[in-house]
Amino acid sequence: MSLTFLLGGHEHPLVGREHEVEQLTSALESARGAGMAVLLEGEAGIGKSALLTAMMRHAEDTGFRVLRCTGFEQASPTGYASLHELLRPLLRQLDVLPVRQREALATAFGLAEGPVPDRLLVSIATLGLLEEAASRSPLFVAVEDLHWIDTSTRHVIDFIGLRLGESPVALLATSRTAWGGATPSASPLDRLVLEPLDDRASRAILTEVSAGLNEAQKVRVLREANGNPLALRELPLALRGPVRRNGLRSVVPTTQRLEQAFLGQFGDLPERSQALLRLAAAAEDAGMIDVLEAGRLLGLDIGDLSPLEEAGLLRIVDERPHFRHPLLRAAVLGATPTAQLQEAHSVLAQTLRDPARAAWHKASSTFERDESVAGDLEAAGRRARLRGALVESAAAYRRAAELSESQENRADRLAHAADVSRSAGLSAEALEAVEEAEQIAVRPATITLLALTRNGLSLTTGLTGHSPADIDRTIARLGGPENADRRVEVLWAAAMTARGRNLPQEEWRRIDRQARAIRTQNPLKPIILALMAPLGQVEDDVRAVLPQLVAELDQSPIGMLSLAIAAESLQDLETALTCWSLARERFHERRAPADEAQALRGRASILLLRGRILEGLADAEFAARMAEDTAQPLVQGMCLATVARAQAMLGDAGATQDAVRRQRELSEVHPLAMASADARWAAGILAMADTRYRDALIEFTHMTVHPTRALWAVADRAEAAVRAGRADTVRDNVDQAERAAQVHRSAFLASLVHRSRALLADSEGRNDTTAEHFDRAITTGEFAESPFEAARTHLLYGEWLRRERRPAEARPHLAQAFHAFDACSARLLADRAAAELRAAGETPRPGAAASGAVSPLTPQELQIALLAARGMSNKEIADRVYLSHRTVSTHLYKTFPKLGIASRSQLRDALERGEHFS
Repeated sequence: MSLTFLLGGHEHPLVGREHEVEQLTSALESARGAGMAVLLEGEAGIGKSALLTAMMRHAEDTGFRVLRCTGFEQASPTGYASLHELLRPLLRQLDVLPVRQREALATAFGLAEGPVPDRLLVSIATLGLLEEAASRSPLFVAVEDLHWIDTSTRHVIDFIGLRLGESPVALLATSRTAWGGATPSASPLDRLVLEPLDDRASRAILTEVSAGLNEAQKVRVLREANGNPLALRELPLALRGPVRRNGLRSVVPTTQRLEQAFLGQFGDLPERSQALLRLAAAAEDAGMIDVLEAGRLLGLDIGDLSPLEEAGLLRIVDERPHFRHPLLRAAVLGATPTAQLQEAHSVLAQTLRDPARAAWHKASSTFERDESVAGDLEAAGRRARLRGALVESAAAYRRAAELSESQENRADRLAHAADVSRSAGLSAEALEAVEEAEQIAVRPATITLLALTRNGLSLTTGLTGHSPADIDRTIARLGGPENADRRVEVLWAAAMTARGRNLPQEEWRRIDRQARAIRTQNPLKPIILALMAPLGQVEDDVRAVLPQLVAELDQSPIGMLSLAIAAESLQDLETALTCWSLARERFHERRAPADEAQALRGRASILLLRGRILEGLADAEFAARMAEDTAQPLVQGMCLATVARAQAMLGDAGATQDAVRRQRELSEVHPLAMASADARWAAGILAMADTRYRDALIEFTHMTVHPTRALWAVADRAEAAVRAGRADTVRDNVDQAERAAQVHRSAFLASLVHRSRALLADSEGRNDTTAEHFDRAITTGEFAESPFEAARTHLLYGEWLRRERRPAEARPHLAQAFHAFDACSARLLADRAAAELRAAGETPRPGAAASGAVSPLTPQELQIALLAARGMSNKEIADRVYLSHRTVSTHLYKTFPKLGIASRSQLRDALERGEHFS
């Protein structure tokens, strides 16, 4: 297939790229049935843009609708600029998106005011808009110079490139590799690397442009160009022009030789045209109207554009100046004296209408501290943050800090830069800003924000948190009654870190003492005391006040999240479940999926304790997906550890091992205690199912890194120890759990303790005591709202009774265990109970779950089916689960045959048969 591209206003054949054209045209044809995304990589001038342009034409000729955006070497400071360029033709279709996604995209583009849009919502909205357009005709999405696209847009491109699925969308992007082959930025897209042309193709191009060159010069061009198509076209011009006096230095990379060639052409221009070209080069992505308006302040006019167009150096495309090649722009900027470049930025700052762009041009024209310019940049940072362009916001705050005249203002702006960088996932940049600001911060609000940011980084990324001495110094700097609440906030963050990382108990006691010394009614204070209370030791007034704080913290989702953790530590599982659920709702309302993932993970954990395994698994997998999409590896690891627990309870060994492996890969450097404990718990459950009791005991023993998890797993540890012949190793743990159950008045914990006591008594042959503790475990468990743990007790009790040759007494316990395991899809335990029941003389009768009413569904399909059964539309579900509405429709389409139904109206009955609708 022969394709052409446009260069310098003329058509040229695409030479030497037959193999790449064949690959891409084949992929393009396949994209009609399933999406594809490819990244073209290669050095400057290697032909990426030519191939992209040729493929755009071919796509248009074969029925694709083409959307395009282009990066600029100095990316737009406003964020999402290239995404707006890409989606501009589709913006009239915004109304087809779910409400939250539509609002996020409109706010990001400055088309409407609304809550700060999260990047994930903007990405999903973009995907939904592309899917909607592709339902009418296939789409070809062209992204030129991805390495220069603004960072916010680049994140969206990476996101959609991995999720095109079955949509007829073809995404083709180009990215430059540096000299030596290094790629400027990592991208998850499939790569197609453009190599230098072979000798035949190189000679074919040279033949087109070699008029006036002798044979020696042709040989030199071939050698110097080294298969680079742009060099083959431009170097002959340099050899024919004035630059030949100095020669082409072959010791430098091709890129630099091309820049030398372009500068030779630049030097032949009239001075006024050179000035206009310099101005256009400094203008980044501004339109030609803006460039000419700024040019008038320098005495330039539109007539100075003609020599540039005649030389083929610049042309106007879509009302913007378009350089013949990005290297020409780079060469012009690199050769412009500082004073002239400063002047260009200054006139642009005076004429540009966009305040953010004007602020950045002011900053580029400033070489000294200037509070006025710093203030303009700070305002630009605030506006970018409100539009969800966090990377650009952080950059503005950081540059504003550099230009600040006072140390106080510098610290304030660095603190904001750190906070926004953390939210954007720029952990290293956030820590750098924190460390710089901590040295000079004096304002209490700034000191507090820095402390909260550092602790947030410690919990979500593993970067270094405050040392005890740092906390002491921070508290000392926040003296006086007017800063009491700020001291509480700092200690609350420190308490969350101390518990999350299981820091030494001395640090817990230090934080507890400091919190008690503060006279305040701040609701965070009792949360600190609950979080830092030694195992099984807490005052009654602290325990009593936690449920009362739910209403007080209703509009503080972060506070609600910490209240959930505090309630867990005091074994108040009902309050914990309420808090996790409310935190999830509030984060969802505030468009904060990164935090919502943590709340969902917490709720999933409590659901697992209550035996609602499939629901817990759906929440945990959803949370893991959100954590991955919002670039939170440690949080993703926590979610995967919860997924592992759920899969282990279901008896799926492969899925459990996979989740544990992925959790450990994500958390191997800075593991959180909670994630480590949950992963150990899952591995221990799996080892028990395989009768590897010593291995299981080792896993459960390592759970002590998280005291609360270790309490919840006490019965598992006791069972593993007894079966491994090491009952002596767990007696102290059971005693400790018993004390905690009494102090916290926890029926759930008490039932686990009695089960543990029964197993220990059996190992010693004390039959009367064994039966007594099993009976008490069952009786106590009735108040614990955990049918799964109750079924575990019934199974062990029934097995013991059958071994004692009391089959008639064993059968009711085994039957109850079997039906409970069957109902919650715990297949291995259900099979074990069924085998015991048959051995006791009764044939098990499977219920609805075992008959396949729900078990064929994936966790995500179950989640969507439950929401649909409650009457939510596809768009409402899409907003709820962070998917495009067409993806929701696809999931439901797959769900119906799995459930044996034909319509949405039958969902509720099908799910009720599986006991998964409440």
